Amino acid sequence: MVSLNIYAVLIVLYLFGATQINSRKIGDEVDELELDYICLKNEKLAKIQFYAQDIVGGPNATVHEVARAAVSTDALLSFGKVFVVDDVVTAGPSADTEALGKAQGIITSADMANAAMAMSYNVVFTSGEYNGSSLSVAGRNEVAEERRRVAVVGGTGVFRFARGYAVFSTYSSAVREDSSLYTVIEYTIYSTFCP
Repeated sequence: MVSLNIYAVLIVLYLFGATQINSRKIGDEVDELELDYICLKNEKLAKIQFYAQDIVGGPNATVHEVARAAVSTDALLSFGKVFVVDDVVTAGPSADTEALGKAQGIITSADMANAAMAMSYNVVFTSGEYNGSSLSVAGRNEVAEERRRVAVVGGTGVFRFARGYAVFSTYSSAVREDSSLYTVIEYTIYSTFCP
């Protein structure tokens, strides 16, 4: 019985040692600069506000339907529709304010009973304070709610190892003469970052 317990302990120690060796091999492949960038003790919280210029339909559309389920109807938010998004992100609500970057990704009408979208997209900053960085955002967007929240799940550049959440709401929405639906979406993102 004692020899069996010793044998079990030796197996556990061997497996633990093998795991440590394997994790070191994996760690060796990681760029040392990336490891130095982990700054959990020194991380700060950023509050970032911007506006996405969202256009559905018309010649300048930034949202395009790329797939639909057999059950989908012609309604915009019909269950089973999948869209790709490439919205311009601006510092202010007007389209002619400073362009900060793009909000790019996929949205899917994913609720059979309510107007709710599953979202997965990146906010890519091409100018301003966070130029060259991006934030990855994912979650459920209940379109009828005044304020919606989704998770910040990662990022690049200044936002490497980011976490947080985004609050967004519809700032304005109107149908234009070319029959496109032009919506301005206000975003406030709270995200960790490394100074």
